[in-house]
Amino acid sequence: AVSEILSDKYHIDKPEVVISSQMKSQHDTNDEQKQKEQKEEVVIAIEAQEPQFTFDQIILSPAVLEELNYSIHFEKVRDKVYKEWGLLKIEPSPKLALNFHGDSGTGKTMAAHAIANAMGKKIILASYAEIESKYHGDGPKNVKKLFQLAEEQNALLFIDEADSLLSRRLTNVTQGSEQAINSMRSQLLIQIEQFSGTVVFATNLASNYDSAFVTRIRSVHFEKPDLEMRKKLWNTMLLPTLPLDKDIDINRLSSIDDICGRDVKNAIVKAAVKTAIDGETSISHKSIENAIKSIIESNSKVSKNLSKSDEKRIVKKIKTKLHKSKNVYKKKRSKN
Repeated sequence: AVSEILSDKYHIDKPEVVISSQMKSQHDTNDEQKQKEQKEEVVIAIEAQEPQFTFDQIILSPAVLEELNYSIHFEKVRDKVYKEWGLLKIEPSPKLALNFHGDSGTGKTMAAHAIANAMGKKIILASYAEIESKYHGDGPKNVKKLFQLAEEQNALLFIDEADSLLSRRLTNVTQGSEQAINSMRSQLLIQIEQFSGTVVFATNLASNYDSAFVTRIRSVHFEKPDLEMRKKLWNTMLLPTLPLDKDIDINRLSSIDDICGRDVKNAIVKAAVKTAIDGETSISHKSIENAIKSIIESNSKVSKNLSKSDEKRIVKKIKTKLHKSKNVYKKKRSKN
């Protein structure tokens, strides 16, 4: 009867009610206290690590490299500009807050590692999923703790999937979850203002950002590589340790456009694995070209909800593009 009353009044599923005249044991009380303390204590299972990439390993446009060099040298002149020249009066917490935005696979994460390496710092990698908490109110605490960890360890803080954190705050809030999201975003604004270290946000959807964040961060746009950058990517990633056929032609591969560095890497890995599975002794040009073709086709299908006619059109377009690059290569070769 007690179970039914509680269920009807508080809308909970048939609670188990135990009536006892005995007081709780000291052991039970201690366990409850420990659970409460564990819940109240903000613990983020993220540690600073050594950066995995350097600028020698990534191919970026001159414009992006210029922006990143500015960021690296900012650390060296911080004291001179802010203390000696007095800019602390208008900027009490001199920080470096960067926003890397652009298509997937264009080198945003690698660039963050390279900056940390150039600065001689470790890097803390975090994402929205790791910051968000199932407990209402813990999200803002996690944000605060994350920035504290970065400052204490003098590490570069890298936050991926930043559009989830930096998007416009919700209006007409009616649910606890919505209030928690707004609270977390407000806390992030506070931390950006107070932080005196280096934080890098990365996103594919910068258009979703709240204007309050946009004015507080320095944005760097990562674009898909042009012809010269694609040549450098193929040359860099076709490692000398790979058993490559002599027929592999960088110019032909580079003429395939609308791809990113990750596509190049995935194509080489796919071709190498298939070569090993097939028992071949060397990786051919055809195997790499087929691999990049299948990756472009796969990306197109995922990014768009395609009908069969659309799929056929895209496959035909890819084949035409590859055929065209082959003909251009033949003409150049005949002239030489």
